[in-house]
Amino acid sequence: MKMTILEIFYFLQPPLVWWLFRRFARRNVFGHMLAGVMIGAFNEFATAPLWDYHLKINIYKDTPLAVVLGWGVMFALVVFISEKVYAFVFKKPVELRDPRVLLCDLAAAVVIALPLEAIAMKSGVWDYRYDLLGWDWGTIPLINMPWEALFGYCLLMLVGPSFVRLWAPVFNGEGK
Repeated sequence: MKMTILEIFYFLQPPLVWWLFRRFARRNVFGHMLAGVMIGAFNEFATAPLWDYHLKINIYKDTPLAVVLGWGVMFALVVFISEKVYAFVFKKPVELRDPRVLLCDLAAAVVIALPLEAIAMKSGVWDYRYDLLGWDWGTIPLINMPWEALFGYCLLMLVGPSFVRLWAPVFNGEGK
C-alpha cells in the first residue's frame, strides 16, 4: 500500500511542480522537465541493472515511469536553484557561458538531487545493487548515502543542467 501511495504521489509531482512554478515563480518549467525526462530516460536505460525498483508502472524492465518523470522534476528544481544561487553570489542574472554556473549547478545537486535520492531510496522505492556497483567509499554522515551517489550526481550536473537550459526554450515553443 505504501508503494502505491508513493507512486501516485510521484505521478502528481510533475503537474504540481509545473503549476507551482507557473503560479509563484512566473516560470514555465515544462521544457525544463521534458529535457530532464530525456536525461532521466537515458540514465535509467543505461543503468537499469544497477537498481532494483519496487513500483508497479514500468517502462523498461523494472524501471518505473514515475522515476523517469521524477528526473524532469529534479532537473527543473536544480536549474532553478542553481540560477538563484548564481544571481545571489555574482549579483547578476545567469550567463550560460560563464563557467561559474557549473559550480552553482554542483551546489544545486547537493541541495536538491542528493536529498531527493536519499528520500526515495529510504522510502523503499529502490535498492542499490551494491554487488554490481562496487561502491565502497563509505557513506555520507547524517544521511547515510553512499559517497559515490553524490559524486555521480556532481558528474551528471556538469552536463545535465546545461542540456536542460539549452533545450527548455525549444520545448516551450520559445525559440530555436
